[in-house]
Amino acid sequence: MTLKRIWIHSLNCSLPRRLGRKISKQLCVDNPKPEEFLEACSELGIKCEYLESKKYPRVWYRQGGMILVETNLSKYQVIKLLAERIINRRKKAYKT
Repeated sequence: MTLKRIWIHSLNCSLPRRLGRKISKQLCVDNPKPEEFLEACSELGIKCEYLESKKYPRVWYRQGGMILVETNLSKYQVIKLLAERIINRRKKAYKT
């Protein structure tokens, strides 16, 4: 298992790709919260840790953070799985 760094801003729809968004607009999330990442990781059975004090260099002025994830999947696969899980959780919360 390897340790991967995933920035909160990697999934943020409000950022263009040149400022750090890693996935397409169809898969991204509006203003993702660290709690959503941690819940999605636990649902997927992935060990993770949130580091609040870390700031993504391209958007150092925005609140964010970094999630350390321990997995054998590629970084893109992990980001995509987390995004899908967060979107599904938001849809369920919106319906109720």
